[in-house]
Amino acid sequence: MKMKKKNKGGLLFLMSVVLGGFLGGFVGMFKAGAESNGIILDVKILIPWISAICLLIGFISILLTFNFLKKSRKFHSLYQEEMDDDLNEIYYVQMYRNLEFGTIAFNITTVAILLALFISVSEVVILNRSNLTLSLSFLGLVLIFNVQKYFYKTIAIVRQFDLAFFSTPKDVLEYINSYDEGERQANLEQSFRILFQLNQYVLPVLYIFLFIISFLTGEIQLLAFLLVGAIHIYINVMQLPMVKRYFK
Repeated sequence: MKMKKKNKGGLLFLMSVVLGGFLGGFVGMFKAGAESNGIILDVKILIPWISAICLLIGFISILLTFNFLKKSRKFHSLYQEEMDDDLNEIYYVQMYRNLEFGTIAFNITTVAILLALFISVSEVVILNRSNLTLSLSFLGLVLIFNVQKYFYKTIAIVRQFDLAFFSTPKDVLEYINSYDEGERQANLEQSFRILFQLNQYVLPVLYIFLFIISFLTGEIQLLAFLLVGAIHIYINVMQLPMVKRYFK
């Protein structure tokens, strides 16, 4: 078993090296071809498109959030009224399933709208450009607050738990502790996977991505490197309170 794990680890490392080599060669050829044809690699051209895409994702996610939360409320009503045990089980699962899908959609909405807003503001302030996405981003921000009210109201109906509009980590922890044991275990396992993948895969890949952007633009993305590094350090340092708390 250990031998298989070692072989698998070695294979993944070898694949990473080979992929990195191919990627580096491709980027080098792309840049050389672009420069030989007089193409200037200017990321400023992409900024309006990026903010517009973020805005589009945000508005689609708003619709999905309302849709999932509405379904959750519907199945909650059916669950409360139904006497048949088999149907009750189906409604129970669908009620929580749609609530969790709504939670994911709401979180994506928040990230996408805030990204669109800050990119649009930066474009106006720094590049002195006027754009429609800035106004739409503010509209999206207003919609987020309305979605959040509907979201928290749905949680109060389905889970019988009142979350504060501006919740603290302590509030959210109490909310998670209101889950049943199986659901808490599933959340714990998923949180561990997310943290592990961030630490071992996602953030290291971001370093490579930023290096590629630096190489293509001819400018070192120093602030971006520092931000990714700070996040990388933060998620590791924040393990210290847990160690101190449980290993006194």
